[in-house]
Amino acid sequence: MIRLFITDNETKIKEIIAEMLNKLGNTNIYIRKQGEIMEVMEKEDIRGLVSIEDKIIELERSLYDEKKGLLYKAILEAVEKPLIESVLERTEGNQMKAARILGINRNTIRVKIRKLGILADKWKVA
Repeated sequence: MIRLFITDNETKIKEIIAEMLNKLGNTNIYIRKQGEIMEVMEKEDIRGLVSIEDKIIELERSLYDEKKGLLYKAILEAVEKPLIESVLERTEGNQMKAARILGINRNTIRVKIRKLGILADKWKVA
């Protein structure tokens, strides 16, 4: 997959990429835009694209029988740790920035980091 950061005229860029790929004879390509990022991928890779809603529903179904009465907590735990880790990575371990992005208090993120066993210093830049 190729990811492109788009700042201007996304329609024109998409047309140029599609034209270039067609000239090369590659008609097995899919182009999609998410925010300011345009992704170019083979159509076989499209099967791997699943929305977060689909993932949560899949998780709920897999946990339904074994976690009755604890389903909300189980799903929250499954989503919360990777989300916080992803934001910490993006902010290079800066907990204040991560808390702002997540819309939670600085103390709350620190408690969650401790509770979830996240090594926050892992992403800090020296």
